Amino acid sequence: FSLDQSSAIPVDVHVQHIACRDYNSTLMDESKSLTPKVYREVGEIFRSRFASHAGWAHSLLFIAELPSFRAVLPKDMVDEMDEWRSKELQKKADKKKSKAASK
Repeated sequence: FSLDQSSAIPVDVHVQHIACRDYNSTLMDESKSLTPKVYREVGEIFRSRFASHAGWAHSLLFIAELPSFRAVLPKDMVDEMDEWRSKELQKKADKKKSKAASK
């Protein structure tokens, strides 16, 4: 949203996780890393949902992830964020175990 570009979305893995958790759970299935395709998809998710305010929405959702802001969020939202994070960590651990077992 800098330079009067309020629909611009800077996408990193944290933003990819937010988009996956809140809008499209398949985003984490497509690639281990942030590919150009996933980058575009995340940006389009935000732009289709928030239109010209996508950059602002990105900033608010990103800030909500920071530990210093968790105290001002509703408890059910924090619980949902924690539950998703736990599931993702468990998936990662399971994948690691499966990979080690196949060696």
